[in-house]
Amino acid sequence: MLNNVLLKTLLRSTSITNRLRYEKDKKQRSKLKGSLAGQIILYILLFLFCMSTPLALGFFGMAQTIPALCVIVISLFEFISCLLRTNGYLFSTADYDMTMSLPFSVKQVVSTRFLYMYVKNLPWVVCMSLPMMTGYDLYVKPPVYVYAGWIILTFFIPMIPMVLASAIGTCIAAAGARFRHKNLVQTILMFILVLFLFSLRFIIEKIAQDGELEQVLLTAGDSVKQMTQMYPPALWFEKAVLDVSILHILLFAAVSVVVYEIAFFIISRFYRQIVSRLMVGIAGKKYSLKELNVHSPVQSVAFKEFKCMTSSTNYIVNMGLGFVLCIILCVVTIILGFEKLIMFFTHGHEVDIRILLPAVPLIVFFLTGMTSTTSVSYSLEGKNYWIVQSLPLAKKTLINGKMLFNLYLTLPFTVLADVILAFSAKGSAAEIILCVVCGIIQCLYATTWGMFSGLLLPRMEWKTDIEVIKNSSAAALYMLPNMFLTMGLGVVAVILGFKLGAVTVLSLTTALYAVFALLSYIGVCAKAR
Repeated sequence: MLNNVLLKTLLRSTSITNRLRYEKDKKQRSKLKGSLAGQIILYILLFLFCMSTPLALGFFGMAQTIPALCVIVISLFEFISCLLRTNGYLFSTADYDMTMSLPFSVKQVVSTRFLYMYVKNLPWVVCMSLPMMTGYDLYVKPPVYVYAGWIILTFFIPMIPMVLASAIGTCIAAAGARFRHKNLVQTILMFILVLFLFSLRFIIEKIAQDGELEQVLLTAGDSVKQMTQMYPPALWFEKAVLDVSILHILLFAAVSVVVYEIAFFIISRFYRQIVSRLMVGIAGKKYSLKELNVHSPVQSVAFKEFKCMTSSTNYIVNMGLGFVLCIILCVVTIILGFEKLIMFFTHGHEVDIRILLPAVPLIVFFLTGMTSTTSVSYSLEGKNYWIVQSLPLAKKTLINGKMLFNLYLTLPFTVLADVILAFSAKGSAAEIILCVVCGIIQCLYATTWGMFSGLLLPRMEWKTDIEVIKNSSAAALYMLPNMFLTMGLGVVAVILGFKLGAVTVLSLTTALYAVFALLSYIGVCAKAR
C-alpha cells in the first residue's frame, strides 16, 4: 500500500494531464496542451511505423514470426532505453534525503522508481505491441481469446529487459561510485557498453563469416527464429500465442515477477551505499580562484551549458553518442579507406564511392545531428529558471548562449568528418568545400530547429534530468522528423547524383538546409520575445 502511495505521488507530480487539470494560467495550459498533443502524435507515428512490419511479414508468408518479433523488438527497445535511464531514475540524488526519511523501506523506494520508469514507458510498449497484434490478426485470424493472452502478456514483455538493464546500470553506478571523478568514470563505462551493443551486430556477422556459426542468418524469418532461440521469453510468448498454451502464459508472467523480485532485493541491499558514495564530494569540493576571465553574456551562458553537460552522465551519454560514433567513423575511414568501409556494409559488393559523395554531409549529419543540446537545454533550467529571470539577462541572450554552445559542440566534429569522408571519396576541392559548407549549414539547422522545439514544448517541472533528456516531447520532436528527413534526403542525393552531378546535388542540399535553418530561426525569434 505504501509503495502504491509513493508511485501515485510520483506519477501525479509529473503527469501532464494532472497538471493540466489544476493549472489556471492560460499560457502554461497552452504549453501543456502542446506537449500532450506532441506526445499523442508521436504515439500515432510509432503505431503506424510498427504496423508496417507485420504487414510486410504477412505479405511474404511469415506471419507466424510476428509474435516472436513483437517480443524481440520491444525487449531491445526497453533494454537500451532503460539502460540509458537507470542512472537518472534509480540513482537520482534529487529529493533523495526527503524520500529516504519517509516511512518506506529501501526496497519500496527502489522498486517504486523502477515501476515509475516502467509506467512511463508503457505507452510506447502498447504502441508497438498492438499494431503487431493487429497485423497478426489480418493474416492468421486466431481465436478471440488469443488477443486476451497477447494483451495480458504485453504488460510483462518489458519487465525482464528492464530489470536486466537496471542491474547492469546498478553495476556501472557502483563501479563509478568508487572513484573520485564519478561522473567521468560512469560516462566512460556507459559509452563502452552502448558502443558494444551497437557493434554486437557486426561481431555476430564476423563470426558467421568465419564459419563458426552453423548457419548464416540470411532472411528475416531465419533471424527471428535464431533470436527466439537465444531469448527464451520470446519462445514462451510465441508458444502462448501460436499454440494457445496457458502453461507458457503462466511461465512468462511468473519468470518476469521472480526476476523482478530477486533483482530488486539484491539492488536494495546496496542502494544506500551506492547513492551515498555518489553524493560524497559534492559538498566537499575545494574551490580556489586561480584566474578571473571576463566574457560576454552569450559566451558565459555557453560556458554554463558546458558545465551543465559535463556534470551529468545522462546528458553526456545521450547527447555525445553521435559524436563518439562520428569519431569512430573517421578513424575507420582513415585506416581502411572509404571504399573498403562501404564494401563492409555491402558485404563485399563493390560500389563506386563517387556515387555516395553527394550523401557524405548527410551521412555525417545523421550522427552529429542525432541529438541537439538546444532541444533540452531550455527545459533543463527547470525550477531554477527564476534565477535566470532575476538576472539582468534578456531571454534572447540566454537562448543565443545555448545555441552558441551547441555550435561549439557540433561544428568541429561535423567539419572534420565531412573533410575526411569527402577526401576519402575522391572529391575535388570544390566538392570538399561544398561538403564542409553543407555541414556548417546543417549545424545551424540542428541548433535552431532544436531550440525551436525546446521553446515550443518546454518541460520545466521534472524530478530528474533524464525526464527532459529522454522523455520530453521537445527531444522527440527534434529527433524524429530530423532523422527521417536526413535518411530520405540521403537516398534522394544518391539518386540525383547520377543525373545532376555531386556539385549540383550538394548545392541543392545546402540551400534546402539553409531554408530550414532560416525558418527555424524565425520561429526561435518569435518565441524569444
